[in-house]
Amino acid sequence: RYLDLFTHFISLYNSVMKVAFIASTLYTVYVLRFKKPFCSTYEPDKDNFNYFKYLFPLAGLLALFIHTSWKPFFLLWSFSLWLEAFAILPQLYLLQRMGEIENITSRYIVTLGLYRLFYLSLIHICRCRRIERCRSRWSPYH
Repeated sequence: RYLDLFTHFISLYNSVMKVAFIASTLYTVYVLRFKKPFCSTYEPDKDNFNYFKYLFPLAGLLALFIHTSWKPFFLLWSFSLWLEAFAILPQLYLLQRMGEIENITSRYIVTLGLYRLFYLSLIHICRCRRIERCRSRWSPYH
């Protein structure tokens, strides 16, 4: 969903927010992987969810079947939406392996899941209402 940052100028606000989101995500990954005390709490033996076996093929198949155009940009956009929708699965898998969940962690996971549910469903409804006929009833963008 950030490929249009390099190809289409929508607005200054949109561009700044996308760059800020990418920068904050990269910083968060850096802090969790390399900064103490955060990196010392990582347990790689428990974090063994196979992304390449489950998440990427699932998101790829859904992107191929549920999209609005065969253009590479739209296929990649659809893939990124589906990948974001399923990104919670590794977290749920890790929490299930750990056995116990802290109160704040469970609230975060529920809130994140609800955000993704509402985002995908509401953006689909809003965009379908803006055009006269939807090409794909299940596509979250048009």
